[in-house]
Amino acid sequence: MTALNADTGPAGSTWSYGSEPDQLAELFGPDDGPLVVVVHGGYFRPGTDRAHARPQARALAAEGYHVALAEYRRVPGTPDVTVEDLRALDVALTGDHGPAAAWVGHSAGGALVLLRALADDAAPVPVLALAPVADLAVAYRDHLGSDAVPDWIGGSPTAHPDRYARLDPQALLESGAEPTAPVTVLHGDLDTLVPVGLTTGLPANPRLHTRILSGAHHLDLIDPDSPYWPTVLEELRQLTGR
Repeated sequence: MTALNADTGPAGSTWSYGSEPDQLAELFGPDDGPLVVVVHGGYFRPGTDRAHARPQARALAAEGYHVALAEYRRVPGTPDVTVEDLRALDVALTGDHGPAAAWVGHSAGGALVLLRALADDAAPVPVLALAPVADLAVAYRDHLGSDAVPDWIGGSPTAHPDRYARLDPQALLESGAEPTAPVTVLHGDLDTLVPVGLTTGLPANPRLHTRILSGAHHLDLIDPDSPYWPTVLEELRQLTGR
């Protein structure tokens, strides 16, 4: 995972979509390339920002994509501001740069792009979810990320059933929510941070394709130096029609 260790590469140009410090994105790549929104992970923790995803963003830009590496608020106990920020980003990006060709998210960001795919009040856009925290109830039950999910949500499914019902991709799919555009989920079978069962347990859906990568760990899916990176590019090309 050399590309992710002590990254010293350049940041993208900063573009703001709101007045809050975290309401911004870094832009990479050619302005006339297909727009890809990248949503970073970090288990919704305020201490993990977009910096670790810059190698991923630069590598996508090198493939000709116009990349918006999204930042967003991660406020413990107030999960709705996260979703509100990404909705605001969506609207502002579309207005300034045109519609996105795809949204790509990793880990917690994978859960967030799945929510984007299931939002029936947003324009359809293909989604690539990489090792997503796709089942918040299981993440709570298994204390994943040192209880990252209840810290973000504000408590347990019993304490906040409404929040889990609207923010948990697994629960939404089980309740009959449909992706508005094609969704691909990639997950490594050696992932110890977000176990692969959170992907293999997703309900079957004709618009949702899952692919399990043998031997892959959690960060392999966002590391351009990883042997699994070409698979990520392949799936993104299929989603964007390139």
